[in-house]
Amino acid sequence: MLRKWTTLLLAAGAVLAFAATPSLAQKQTLKMAYWTGPAHHMAKTLQVWADMIKDASGGNLIIEIDKAPLAKPDGQYDLIKNGVRDLVWIVPAYTRGRFEMLAVAETPFLCPNATVCSPALWKWYEKHGLIDKEFTDTKLLNVFVHGPGTIHTRKPATTLEQLKGIKLRAGGAGVPISQALGMSAIAAPATEAHEMLSRGTIDGVLFPYEAMNSFRLTEQVKAHLEIPGGLYTATFAIVANKDAFAKLTPANQAALMKVSGLAGSAFFGKAWDAADKVARDDAVKRGNTINTLSAAELARWQPLLKFVRDQWLAEAKKRGLDGEALLKDFEAMVKATSS
Repeated sequence: MLRKWTTLLLAAGAVLAFAATPSLAQKQTLKMAYWTGPAHHMAKTLQVWADMIKDASGGNLIIEIDKAPLAKPDGQYDLIKNGVRDLVWIVPAYTRGRFEMLAVAETPFLCPNATVCSPALWKWYEKHGLIDKEFTDTKLLNVFVHGPGTIHTRKPATTLEQLKGIKLRAGGAGVPISQALGMSAIAAPATEAHEMLSRGTIDGVLFPYEAMNSFRLTEQVKAHLEIPGGLYTATFAIVANKDAFAKLTPANQAALMKVSGLAGSAFFGKAWDAADKVARDDAVKRGNTINTLSAAELARWQPLLKFVRDQWLAEAKKRGLDGEALLKDFEAMVKATSS
């Protein structure tokens, strides 16, 4: 399986080999935390990324990834700030009020897939100097998004009327979005979705496709409603403790950054789409119903979800930023990356 992910990365041309300068060579180790179980595709993807760092450093920089989560998703950022771990994969939305500009990619109907939006998000975030404004106490390595947010339910539902009142597990931006569409949103961590479905607490989930396999939901939902541009997306980041990064040799710092930044963000986005495809193909093989939201229905949904865009623009204004110009530029970057 790891070979498959490595082939994906190499085929994409996301990384160039980096040879450490012999005079500066020093073996060092960084410890990394993550918040999903070992069955999640990110456990494998992070290991591939760690292997690429090792190769880039000539074997001098080793990333040791925890075997199990040390904290819940909303506690991951504290692991880095407090120096408990050197690296961590975080969900910025769980740290409220800190990374509001990064949430631009969570605007409904904006991201066609993670392969396009992840590198576009990094380029946009770096171009406008927002990294230094929002990641003030950690070192940002990568930003990326998951695939288009899709509605997965026990029974097919393709209109507002059919979705009204459905109990749906959602998280982050998905909660107010599903509520605005008339669904009964139940906020819960992704890791609790399987048990909620098993108990009948919910009728469906709001997730990208990969979650069907990662959280063992495939056998419990039978219908999938795909929304052009995604009903939502979640942004993610990989960050380093500043002190831990500073202690690396210049050669090891360079090796780490060689597979991070734009190249790393593109890699994680492409890996997420690959995991989405595996799960979607599995749903097709099982005979599940897959529908695409119609253009007419999309036109009904758009005004109901305009508040997400408006809220982001309001946050930008609070920070003294020209939100309209920033959003327009991100939309242009997404289109340019798509072409």
